[in-house]
Amino acid sequence: MPNSAEAAGPSLDIRAEIDAGKLGPAHWLLVATLGLVTMFDGYDVFAPAYVIPFGFKEWMLKPSQAGLLVSSGLVGFMIGAIACGPIADRIGRKPTLLAALAWAALLNIVTAFYANSFGSFLALRVLTGLGLGMLLPLSVTLINEIVPRRSTNLLVGCMMIGWSVGGVLAALAALALTPTHGWHALFWIGIPTLPLALACAFTLRESPRFLALRGRTQATRTVMSQLNPERADVYANADFGIAEPAGRKGSIRRLFAADVARSTTGVWICAAFSLFTIYGLSAWVPQAMIQRGEGFAASFGFGALLQVMAALGGVALGWAADRYERKTVATAAWLVAAVAIAGLALLNLHWTNLLFISIAGFCCMGAQPVLNNLTACLYPTEIRSTGVGTQLGVGRLGGILGPYIGGWLQQVFPGTLALFLAMTVAVLVSIGGLTLIRHKTVSPEF
Repeated sequence: MPNSAEAAGPSLDIRAEIDAGKLGPAHWLLVATLGLVTMFDGYDVFAPAYVIPFGFKEWMLKPSQAGLLVSSGLVGFMIGAIACGPIADRIGRKPTLLAALAWAALLNIVTAFYANSFGSFLALRVLTGLGLGMLLPLSVTLINEIVPRRSTNLLVGCMMIGWSVGGVLAALAALALTPTHGWHALFWIGIPTLPLALACAFTLRESPRFLALRGRTQATRTVMSQLNPERADVYANADFGIAEPAGRKGSIRRLFAADVARSTTGVWICAAFSLFTIYGLSAWVPQAMIQRGEGFAASFGFGALLQVMAALGGVALGWAADRYERKTVATAAWLVAAVAIAGLALLNLHWTNLLFISIAGFCCMGAQPVLNNLTACLYPTEIRSTGVGTQLGVGRLGGILGPYIGGWLQQVFPGTLALFLAMTVAVLVSIGGLTLIRHKTVSPEF
């Protein structure tokens, strides 16, 4: 039972308080911290793409087998992303994220020193992916539950700069380290990530919406005072209400309740085919550019260009999504991306390669944060981590198939025409998935 001081305090709507607050240092610290987390995630996602040229020589791989160097980690990603939602909806977003980050860092260190065969590399990538798969959905969920809704798309886009920077760093590390130290050096990155996990324990805050839903009043007051320090006096003895039943547990089954089932299906289709394209391009662009006559360094540079443009696209499209309807922004971006990837299939000039890869990175990869935020908006707090995690988990299935099918297509149809045409079709299917999402299913808090 609350004490008399607590009983005399105001009763506040947690969502209204978050949305009315100004963006301050605590919000930007959250974005910066999660940006570092997603930078590690992005680096580790794309690093195996630069193992592919070495895998062909060291393990005598066929193209379809080489695709598994990337796809294997995504198998773990899929499992981790699906599992993290129910876990985080029960024990909290922060502890789940910290455990996942530490696990992935440790497994990277093991990979650097003990992955000495094709089979051991695949097995360790699956295990690493179990942790990595939790990082992005939890980061998206935290921003959606801590930041005022008027800024969520923009700040998720800013956070996703980290993911794209990680992809750029993977390309730069491949250029700088692998000629001398071999591909194992790419996974030394796990060593400095362990201190990052420790730093996150001090800088990250639990979602105040999750705390309020669980009736943890004092913890909610503390976090809200840090987010909106100008109202700290009001929060000192306030009670926080949230218009969602605290006793209901998050579950995948609830994603198919009558009011959200169609929209859940839509975002799953979008995620699967969007990530099919993103991971297919990221895995094969460096090797594809080598096949198309670009030099070794230039080909790895194309991989970095893809990620730089993804970072710019994430911010620009996030800004647009905060001002216009999310589905419209995603649809327009994917249409432009489809044209650019089709252009890659049909033309092979240095300047057209630069142009079309830039557009594909900006529009296709830059639209993924918009889709993630759209997913978060479909569900209430009690199942938001489950909804976002499951969407990204199902999406990882497409991510798994992208590198593998990309390699298989090049094996059956030599050259890059079939590879890029398949990616074009996948983007168009993503647009079709958007048509299933109903506006009326969007959570009232958004």
